[in-house]
Amino acid sequence: MEFSDLARARRSVRVYAPDTRIDDAELEALFAEVVLSPSSFNLQHWQFVVVRDAARKQALRGLCYGQAQVEQCAALVLVCGRLDAHEDADRIYAAEPAATRDKYVPMIKGVYHERAGLQREEAIRSGALAAMSLMYAARNRGWDSGPMIGFDAAKVASLLALAPTSVPVMMVTLGRAVTEALLPRGYRRPVSEVVRLETMDGPALGA
Repeated sequence: MEFSDLARARRSVRVYAPDTRIDDAELEALFAEVVLSPSSFNLQHWQFVVVRDAARKQALRGLCYGQAQVEQCAALVLVCGRLDAHEDADRIYAAEPAATRDKYVPMIKGVYHERAGLQREEAIRSGALAAMSLMYAARNRGWDSGPMIGFDAAKVASLLALAPTSVPVMMVTLGRAVTEALLPRGYRRPVSEVVRLETMDGPALGA
């Protein structure tokens, strides 16, 4: 699908057809595209937990304030960000030329060392980029999706056995939309309202 068509076709779905399944092979093909997402220093801070088990989805629904799509969807993906991704710099840059390794590995370690705030910001940023890639990749492969932030992060992290160095970024539901339940696309601010040229008080694009 051309990207312009893909962007127009993607919707945030809240009502899914029940009993739809997504198998391991399809998930692997989907995430093979997702992991091509950009990240700071190519550290790839993202991690994902895919939940398909009905009982576990039911338990998660209780931690998501009763939102039905958590149970209805074919798969619920918890998108996480690693706080300690910088510790893998040596491995990530192992195949790079020596000059690149010598430049970036010490830089990465210096930038993130004992900077908890930056570690968290980068984890969230990279996880959010990957989540958007997941939603576009899913639509391109014929799946519907919806992002979610309405959940008890601490309890979800405990239920899904996240390490202390992994933080929940958002959930993404995957499945087949119940077409008749789709609402018209919500209002979008015009480009002229959200894009300024050169400075924030500069001219509006397209005005």
